[in-house]
Amino acid sequence: MNGRMFREVRYWLLYRTCGSIALVTTALARLLPYGLFVRTMTPIFKLFARILIPKRRVLKNLNAAFGETYSFATKKGLAKGVQQHFARNFVDCFSPLSDGKYVRDLVAVRGIDNLRAALKKGKGVIALGAHIGNFVLVGTRLGMEGFPVHTLFRLPPDRKIRALIDRLLKSFYQNIIPALPRREAVTKILEALNQNEIVFILADNLKKGRVPTSFFGQPVRSPRGPASLALRSEAAVLPVYLIRNYEGGLELVIESEIPIIRNGNLSQDIVQNTQRIARQLESLIRRYPDQWNWLTVRIRKRPTTFQSLPQEHPSRFSA
Repeated sequence: MNGRMFREVRYWLLYRTCGSIALVTTALARLLPYGLFVRTMTPIFKLFARILIPKRRVLKNLNAAFGETYSFATKKGLAKGVQQHFARNFVDCFSPLSDGKYVRDLVAVRGIDNLRAALKKGKGVIALGAHIGNFVLVGTRLGMEGFPVHTLFRLPPDRKIRALIDRLLKSFYQNIIPALPRREAVTKILEALNQNEIVFILADNLKKGRVPTSFFGQPVRSPRGPASLALRSEAAVLPVYLIRNYEGGLELVIESEIPIIRNGNLSQDIVQNTQRIARQLESLIRRYPDQWNWLTVRIRKRPTTFQSLPQEHPSRFSA
């Protein structure tokens, strides 16, 4: 078996396994009372989290980002928190199927006036997100408030999984824009923005981006898409994320609009705005280091200097 065939078989098995798990979990979420569903699935999702979010990789990036600013014990605690948050968020993602009121009742919204003010401009809104907190339910909570939301999402190629996602979308109050093919995705994003709607984009893929930026003092390449789309559409760009706050509550935060630089040179404007977005992302992760998955970046070196960190103690999550 050559390398290409081996990869195809591996991905086929992965998609079959994930599809089967999703079908069973979806059925349980619909059949069981939500409290019973949580108690049943939490141990299983904790096991998934240990597999999908390897503590060793998280620790490597935490060490490269924070160096000696945090002790090893603190970084180890943060890595454990990343896995625990992931498991709990995974369970919560199925809550709209079990209890339609769960997300509305338990997720407070802060900064809704920022979103309304941005939409009044009539150019649409790019909701700038990241793999932090429960990013899956961002569109759900906004949709429950009556906002038209489209989430850019890289759909798996497996037809059965795609069909399952299509069946579930109504329960999640949002539409999906497939990230591939890329040209079609851009067209659909611009159409939604032109209709003054919201497009939620995860902007923290710092492995395969094109724009050189700084992240925790080290060079990474950030995606140019959000800045490019903002410049083309004139849409407002707002950081939006759903986190578990330090009191244990769920909170959807909509920050004020990020001013977009427009100096007339498109390539320079894309670079400058992407760098601004990367700084905003780093600031967010510094506030909630145990809620970002730390897998969408590869920091190769330890920084020699550090910016001051928040004095508050990192949250400790207990399921």
